Amino acid sequence: MSKRHIPGLALAIIREGQVVRKAYYGTANVEHQSPVNESTRFAIASITKQITCATILLLQEEGKLSVQDKLSTYIKELPASWAEITLSHLMNHTSGLGDDWNEPTSYFFQHHTDEKMLSAQMGYPLYFKPGEGFYYSSGPFFLGLVIEKITGQPYSSFLKERVFDPLGMTSTAVYHHRTVVPERAAGYRWHEERLENGEDIPPAAESRADVGVLTTLDDMVTWSLALKDNSLLKPESLRQMFTPGTLASGHAIPYGYGWYIYYFRNELIIEHGGLFRTGFTSRITHFSNNKLDVIILCNLWEAGLFTLTNDITAQYLDGFTRISDRKPQPDRDKKRTRALETMFRELSLSPIKRGELYQQTNFSGVEPETLETLLKGFQKLEFIDLKRFTAQPLELYGAKITRIAYYKAVAEQDTFWSFAFTDTGKLVFVNWED
Repeated sequence: MSKRHIPGLALAIIREGQVVRKAYYGTANVEHQSPVNESTRFAIASITKQITCATILLLQEEGKLSVQDKLSTYIKELPASWAEITLSHLMNHTSGLGDDWNEPTSYFFQHHTDEKMLSAQMGYPLYFKPGEGFYYSSGPFFLGLVIEKITGQPYSSFLKERVFDPLGMTSTAVYHHRTVVPERAAGYRWHEERLENGEDIPPAAESRADVGVLTTLDDMVTWSLALKDNSLLKPESLRQMFTPGTLASGHAIPYGYGWYIYYFRNELIIEHGGLFRTGFTSRITHFSNNKLDVIILCNLWEAGLFTLTNDITAQYLDGFTRISDRKPQPDRDKKRTRALETMFRELSLSPIKRGELYQQTNFSGVEPETLETLLKGFQKLEFIDLKRFTAQPLELYGAKITRIAYYKAVAEQDTFWSFAFTDTGKLVFVNWED
């Protein structure tokens, strides 16, 4: 924690449905020196998206809507280019919309109501036609407006009545600027070698359906378990939630409804993180093959919880080690290596368009801007290892994976990657490992 400058953190490990570790570290409020404990409430930011998606699926079970409904059914006077956007597109980030959380904080003070934020987003062009690409967006914000339209209740009230209270998540709520929240953690950021308070944003932005939930570690454990025992949703709804989406072209994407789904370090991972400029980072990760869950909540923006999750997981899963720590093996398929080098070189030499990346290759959630940075100055691939699954292929993204090749990409910043193939040599996914 000290290396990451994290003031306070709450951690839970769940194995086969049982909590095997629960721990609280550091300070919930630095000014008052109050410790993190079982009652500390953290903002979980984008983990809210999966709660909103689950609520949409709950309404679908009740016949109130279908995920294939057009957004225009519920929100009128949308741009013509939005006509084909469905609720499903908003749930798995295939709508073509951007993410207004990429905007500076001043944007939200300028557009400080739901109506103004909706109007502002309607003024931006889509990155691609709905269903034809994948780009992480603020789509669940619109889903919150749909929930209010259908139920006639505020988003926060409906979630309390139909999700939080039935599950016993009594310490969980949607942010409201007038509500007194006991044991609320203060948010921070590390900036210019010192700890600072997180940024202030307007209440309407902080309470949106893509970011607005406050919760405790115990309630997050309850949430995680509820998605495995049908406490909230029926099996068919859970199947939809945890099934990777598919583009109109037939290409798979690494995202279901509110969850990233990909293969990493020989493990099938279902996860999501939350990153909030108000001073919080959170992550919930399910390792499907080993029935292991890791939940971390903390009160520092950009706290590096992806890496921390992996380091903690390595204590519980044998072989869950960095690819960069593996001893390189002889490269016995230089033709494959040359083909992969050609793909990386082409990506490194030209701008990567948001609408085209996932039409070509499934990069396991890596966004175009990140990929451009990682491949800057790309020179070559150096073979590390090959893992075969011939006897028992991995089934993911509608394909049977029989081998995964691991490489080091030599560039301005060296990185490590995995490339998954079927027995016919079809490339199924590319994943940034280290």
